[in-house]
Amino acid sequence: MKPPEPITTTKDGRQRFRSDETKTLALNDPFAWLKRITVAGDACAWNRFVGGVLLALVVLLFLSGAFLAFYYSPVPGAAYDSVDFTLFSAPFGSILKGVHHYAWNLLLVLAIFHLARTFVAGAYRKPRQLTWISGVAILGLLPLFIITGDLLPWDQRGYWSTQVRMSIIASIPFAGDMAVRILQGGALTGIVALTRFYVLHILFLPCLLALLLAVHFYFVARHGFAERLNGKQAADHPIAFFPRVVNRWLVLFIVTVSLIALLTYYWPSPLGDPADPTDSTYVPKPEWWVLFLNQLVAIFKGKWAVLGTAVIPGLLTLFLVGLPYLDRSPGNRPAQRKTVIVAAALLAAVMIVLSLMGYFEHFGLPRQ
Repeated sequence: MKPPEPITTTKDGRQRFRSDETKTLALNDPFAWLKRITVAGDACAWNRFVGGVLLALVVLLFLSGAFLAFYYSPVPGAAYDSVDFTLFSAPFGSILKGVHHYAWNLLLVLAIFHLARTFVAGAYRKPRQLTWISGVAILGLLPLFIITGDLLPWDQRGYWSTQVRMSIIASIPFAGDMAVRILQGGALTGIVALTRFYVLHILFLPCLLALLLAVHFYFVARHGFAERLNGKQAADHPIAFFPRVVNRWLVLFIVTVSLIALLTYYWPSPLGDPADPTDSTYVPKPEWWVLFLNQLVAIFKGKWAVLGTAVIPGLLTLFLVGLPYLDRSPGNRPAQRKTVIVAAALLAAVMIVLSLMGYFEHFGLPRQ
């Protein structure tokens, strides 16, 4: 007679222990519950693992950030020296700072790719509206980590980049000045600003990100994956979550970490000269992800500046959040959503052109 199965699946798809006796049986094998979980037949498709890699990158960032925080001092006079010590004296400090730097950039790239693929697949439509909105919120939160983290080394680029951003925020009507006072405690970027940016970077933003990730994964688990881009349904036969899905996830994670390690080895995370608040001649170069926004600010000047600093970015955000309710297409497949696909393609093309214009303006044409 076979022993009773320690785990059973309820009508709503949830798995639970049948009894305390069989629970004890399952606990003899710590991975018994994992081995019995099954998922849809196409869960092993490589394009299903972007979300898992994003989560792994977040964990990697939290761990590397915790190490960097051990040596950091959020005081203008000591901040630069503490980062310099981390880079050149602390064990593995240069590697971990590079991992932290490149992992954020890779996280942002993959998050944009993940959102774009979700859009093309039509996975933002009913019943996945909240899955999409929580994903948009996560994507909007990621640049705030980079913005708050830029100031922490207290070098020239970080200090003057923050000055530029604060001046842009201050130009926003009604709420701009108040936002600047909240962020940096006054008109000047000093010890209050550094302390607040540090607290935002290591405490408030990570907690908010963890909350949004929990909400996002809850809705993903509740509504499942969307149909594939080719319109085919997942295979009828389920597959084991462990080891097949877990093994592929580990392979992708190892490849990702290896890529970050190579970038760190060949192009270490830079640290510029110490910040000099009196050197107003220093012109910081924008990050790649903000080039199109910088170009908007450069295009709209004077009384029209608010269009580039607030109106257009605000409308873009509202469009992304409201997309599940604005799209009235008859189906989810790209061929059934030609109007939305074309509109999004034009918007993406404009952003790419603006980014290229900003790149050539700030970095010049490539040398022959």
